Amino acid sequence: MIQPRIFFSFPAKYRKVFRSRNKVYLPKEGEYLLNHNRSGLLLALKAMRLHAGSCVGMMAYNCHTVMNAIEDAGCKVKFIDVTKGLQLDLTDLRKKKDCLSAIIVSHLFGIANDIDAIRMICPNVPIIEDCAHAFGMKQCGNKGDFAVYSIGPGKFPSVGDGGILIVNNPEYRSEIDKFYSELHDFSVKKERCLYVKLLLMHLLYKPCFYSIITLPFIKQGNKKIASAQEIIMPKKMAKGVAAVYNAVLPNMLQLLERQQANSKYLMDYFNKEQSIRVVNNMPTESNCFMFPLYCDDPILVKTKLFHKGIESETHFRHCLVWAKEYGYKDGECPNTEDLVRHLLLVPTYKTLRL
Repeated sequence: MIQPRIFFSFPAKYRKVFRSRNKVYLPKEGEYLLNHNRSGLLLALKAMRLHAGSCVGMMAYNCHTVMNAIEDAGCKVKFIDVTKGLQLDLTDLRKKKDCLSAIIVSHLFGIANDIDAIRMICPNVPIIEDCAHAFGMKQCGNKGDFAVYSIGPGKFPSVGDGGILIVNNPEYRSEIDKFYSELHDFSVKKERCLYVKLLLMHLLYKPCFYSIITLPFIKQGNKKIASAQEIIMPKKMAKGVAAVYNAVLPNMLQLLERQQANSKYLMDYFNKEQSIRVVNNMPTESNCFMFPLYCDDPILVKTKLFHKGIESETHFRHCLVWAKEYGYKDGECPNTEDLVRHLLLVPTYKTLRL
C-alpha cells in the first residue's frame, strides 16, 4: 500500500460534529472565516483599493490560486524569485520594489520569511502573509497587514474546504467588514454536498483505496496541465467545517509535535545522501509542513520512495507554466526555474521509516 503525499481524514466523530454544526469556531476580532485561502487573498487585495493594473508581487515558486487572486482583484502579477532555501529573494525584491503596490509573501512548506526585512525594503507597501503552509507558527501571520490561512484538504490542519483571513492593520477592518457582510453563507444543500465530498475524500485517501483507485486516477489526470485561469467565488466558511475546525484545535499541539519529530528523522536520514540536499534545516519553530529536498535526480528519488510505500511529489512543478499565462518571461526568476527541476516534497504527517 502507498502512503499518500497529502493527509485527509474525516472520521466518524468529525462527521457527527459536521452534521450537528454545534460549537462552531468563534472568530476573534479581526478574523474572518471563508470558504478558501484564495478568497481571503482576494478580499485583502480588494480592501486595499488599488488602482486597476497595479502590480502585486508574489513569489514565483507558488500555487496558481495566488495568481488568480491578483488578477481577479484587477491587478497585475509581478513575479519575485525565491532563494534556494525557499524564502522570498530579497535581492530580487530590491530590483522590483519600485513598481509594487502590494506584496503577497508565502511561507512555503512551513519555512518562515523575514517580514521585518521585507518591510525595510518596501516600507510603504501593504503585505499579505500567505500562511497556507504555516498554521501554528508563532512567527508567521502577525507582522503583515493581512494573514491568510488554509484548512483545506492536504493542509495543516486538514479539515475541509476553508480559509481564515486575519486583518492585522485596523485601517482595513471597515472595508473587510463590508465585503464580508455581503458574502453568501453555504446553503443547507451545499453543506450536504460538501459533507459527501469530504466523506468520499476520507475513503479515497485511505492507503488501501488510494493505491488501487485514487492514485491511478490522479496519474491519468496529471498527463494534462490545467490552465491557471479560474474565477474565485468567495463565500463564508461552511458551518459544518467551522464546527470540525473547532473540534480539531485542541489536538493541534500533538499533531505539530509529530510533524516536527518526523521532519527531524527525515533530516537526519537525507543528510547522509550525497545526491540530495536538505533545502532548509527546519527549526523547532516551524510546523514542518512537508519536507523539501533538492535532488540531482528527483524522479529517481521519488521512485525509490514509492517502492518503500511513500508517495512524494514535485510540488508546484507547473508553476512556471501557470506563470507564463500571467506574463512570466524565461530567465526572470532563475532560482525558481532551478527548483522546478530539482525539488521534491516528502510528507511529514505520518511517522516514516526509510
